[in-house]
Amino acid sequence: MNVSKISYYIQKVRSMPPGKLIKKSVSLANQWTQAYFADRYRRWLDLNRSTYSPVSVSMDVDLLTYLPPFDLKLSQDEASTIAALSQLYCEHTFDLLGSGWITVKHGLKCRGLAGHLYSMGASITPDLQGRWLAQRINHANIATAQAVWKLVDTGYQPIDWHLDFKSGYRWSETTWYLDVQYAHQPGVDIKVPWELGRMQHLPMLAWAYAGATQTDSKSKIQWFPPHVYSQEFHNQILDFIATNPPRFGVNWRCTMDVGIRIVNWLVAYDLFLSHGMTWDSEFEAIFKQSVYDHGVHIIHNLEWNPNLRSNHYLSDIAGLLFVAAYLPRSGECDSWLAFAVQEFIAEVALQFHSDGSNFEASTSYHRLSAEIVLYCAALCCSLPNKKRQALVDYVPAPDWEPALHPYSEQAYDIENPHLLPDWLWERLEKAGEFTHEIIKPNSYIPQFGDNDSGRFLKLWPTYRQLTVAEAVATYQNLQGYDGHASEVIYWDEVLLDHRHLTRNIGVLLERPDLRDRDHSETADPEMQLLRAWSTNCNIPSYHSDRQKAIPEALNVSVGCDRTLNSWLTELKQSQGEPFVSHFRCQPFLSTDDPLRIFAYPNFGLYLYKNSRIYLAIRCGSNGQNGNGGHAHNDQLSLELEIDGQTLICDPGTYLYTPLPEQRNLYRSTQSHFTPQHLYQEQNDWLPGALGLFSLKDQAEATCLYFSIDGFVGRHYGFSQPIHRIVTLEAQQVSVFDFGGDPATYQVQPFSNGYGRVKYLT
Repeated sequence: MNVSKISYYIQKVRSMPPGKLIKKSVSLANQWTQAYFADRYRRWLDLNRSTYSPVSVSMDVDLLTYLPPFDLKLSQDEASTIAALSQLYCEHTFDLLGSGWITVKHGLKCRGLAGHLYSMGASITPDLQGRWLAQRINHANIATAQAVWKLVDTGYQPIDWHLDFKSGYRWSETTWYLDVQYAHQPGVDIKVPWELGRMQHLPMLAWAYAGATQTDSKSKIQWFPPHVYSQEFHNQILDFIATNPPRFGVNWRCTMDVGIRIVNWLVAYDLFLSHGMTWDSEFEAIFKQSVYDHGVHIIHNLEWNPNLRSNHYLSDIAGLLFVAAYLPRSGECDSWLAFAVQEFIAEVALQFHSDGSNFEASTSYHRLSAEIVLYCAALCCSLPNKKRQALVDYVPAPDWEPALHPYSEQAYDIENPHLLPDWLWERLEKAGEFTHEIIKPNSYIPQFGDNDSGRFLKLWPTYRQLTVAEAVATYQNLQGYDGHASEVIYWDEVLLDHRHLTRNIGVLLERPDLRDRDHSETADPEMQLLRAWSTNCNIPSYHSDRQKAIPEALNVSVGCDRTLNSWLTELKQSQGEPFVSHFRCQPFLSTDDPLRIFAYPNFGLYLYKNSRIYLAIRCGSNGQNGNGGHAHNDQLSLELEIDGQTLICDPGTYLYTPLPEQRNLYRSTQSHFTPQHLYQEQNDWLPGALGLFSLKDQAEATCLYFSIDGFVGRHYGFSQPIHRIVTLEAQQVSVFDFGGDPATYQVQPFSNGYGRVKYLT
């Protein structure tokens, strides 16, 4: 059971009456006892017999494909980006979670994290027979692992998939997956090998193969020969399979990462095939069998709970859906497919509000989950007839939890060319509109809630080019970085640019208005892929006019039975004079450039914007149906940009489990531009690791007034009513705070007359 679930149950226990608590405790004790002994038996079996599946899927039937052949059209900049990034990946050089570009290998000397440095990896000398694996793979799996390794090309240097290459801590390949520990040593981040193990770099190798195949003698791009990219894909897949036996090691610990990994394998594989690549029969058989192993693992390790589910379970279902869609039909795969489509529909209903926003209370997790919905929906729509028939012919599994329903109870319709219910397509479209509207003029999204840079498919991430010296000067976490010379180009991924999401939802749903202006005519590689994938989908927009779908203004006012001035007057009388922050500027309101306002009350985000001002206000639920696992103490906080000048922005997230005190600092009340009171937190969290992914909703933040002239919000996080009023006038945005104290932040003027927030932590 993971940390967030434990903390959730502790909070539930605290709220139960004694009688119910006793009954529930006895029941749970029996369940946990049974689960414990079942896990111990599974562990004993896995230690004593190979966990690689015997050949059980038809080897004489190919994997299905979903990408037709298409001519990849690349601009000079796009081709240069692909060539540069694919070269780094061929060299096994990765930049993940703030590591800087590092060549990941066995025996790597790491920099450490915040003074915590472990030296646990040892250099290896790989041999063609795989003898180097003898001390690294458990006895029952060594024969299969060595047989797989023998197919790796001579000279290939293996990647250390088990290493936290920031801190230097290394997990053992021989540890049974449920025995793998995390959040147990300072500075150790299990998300580093998990992120690498998602293998989201593989599609870039496929793009490079396509680019190198289509290039001509006049090209200025320094491509490798096409086979270099295809063999690198081949070798990395075999490397992973040989050194990560199913259910052993860190990369099988979290089912979410298993699901994301297999989707990236399959999409990259399909993309290679669409550009003419063919694989030898031995690789095809091993690859197909590992796809099946991923499916087996997912179905037996679902991160499902009747009370608490999140993007983890959505990712599990996505991985199972892709596995079942690509594998040939069988009774088992038919059941997987029906279950995955059933649960996908159910989770979209649970995890996305009717306005398209996500229930995690995080703008970055909205992107992750919306990407999952986008690609799962596209896959469902493009299922061939034989796979659609599987959605009728399957046999329900009586012992699955949650249960697989009979066909008569399913919400999908195989006679419908779009397969999925209309409300789901509408919710996806609105998810794109949500992101489209919250994007700031600087092309970044506001950071409300957690941001761990999580993605589903990184088919065309956004990068900017710095030098290594510029990157080190920009990012504090890169101090001491010596991976490359200071003048070398540093490819810096722009993690807050979410425009790709709106563009691709726009492609699938034929909504040109969801593209940013830079892509009004051109299509980047991911858009080209999605067009090829969804050629026959023709999803109807819920708008009558696709060309002018997003309205010029929204009638979303709240509490306008009274005026903003009446709120100011009442609160001054009842609570005294407020602490006031003024942000002065040139006039930004005009009839030619009207202010547009948007309310997302289920998410808890209120927005004002025109061409010169952007103001986002956080006020609402902590998300996850009360668990608040990815929420921050940011109620009534702001992000403000005027005339391209960022005045207030969120500090971000930094880290999760490696440094708990930093995790808590970055989600604290004191780190946000919000009313403060004696260094108290708006909402409490449990002590230690149990509190890292839960946040009580003591504040109960509520929007009391929202209209074109301003906002009024309230919370009870300090055991007293705290109010914030924001007014928008012709040349000024003003913030009035009632209750609390101003001791932990202040506003300082810029020389141009703008104000900015200085945090005094």
